Amino acid sequence: MIHQVFQAAKDNAPAVIFIDDSDVIFESGQEHGLYRYLLTMLDGLESESAGRVCVMMTAMDVGNLPPALVRSGRIELWLEMRLPDQMARTGILAQHIGNTAAPLNEANIERIIESTEHFTGADLKRTVEDGKALYAFDRVSEIEMKEVTEYFLAAAVTVRESKEKYAEAEMRANASRHSRPVWFNPDSHFDYVESEDAE
Repeated sequence: MIHQVFQAAKDNAPAVIFIDDSDVIFESGQEHGLYRYLLTMLDGLESESAGRVCVMMTAMDVGNLPPALVRSGRIELWLEMRLPDQMARTGILAQHIGNTAAPLNEANIERIIESTEHFTGADLKRTVEDGKALYAFDRVSEIEMKEVTEYFLAAAVTVRESKEKYAEAEMRANASRHSRPVWFNPDSHFDYVESEDAE
């Protein structure tokens, strides 16, 4: 199937091959054959279709990628996605809340920003969606309504708690992970270009 994907990209060039969560493929250490084959495919693109096929990969943990896969020459550009700062969170929340119906679109964004530090763009979207759901529940239940900002603040608390639980689960999973395969070098250093505009 991998061969078919790469062949289709070459046949239909210019084309983009997008591999999401590429680190998950290799984290178990049981995909040595796939890793070798992927290297062969990438080197084939370099010689046969330079400039016509672009391979893009995402990874949450670069340490799970084999060094030979990400060495200089195969990877031309690294983009590090940073967490949105206060200004970015303001823009993201303003867009999402601005698209809600009244009176939700009148929420105090400044107060919500203070409670969403270290949130990703997806976390901010979830906060707005959950805040809308909490508001709708109270309205349908015909109970006393709170000030609209309070619904988004309550949603932010829930999102933060979920993030903390996920971080704990990830820590436990990493602690029980098998030793990494021989191609990993803990002393490897990866050069990357940081994206100043990344949200």
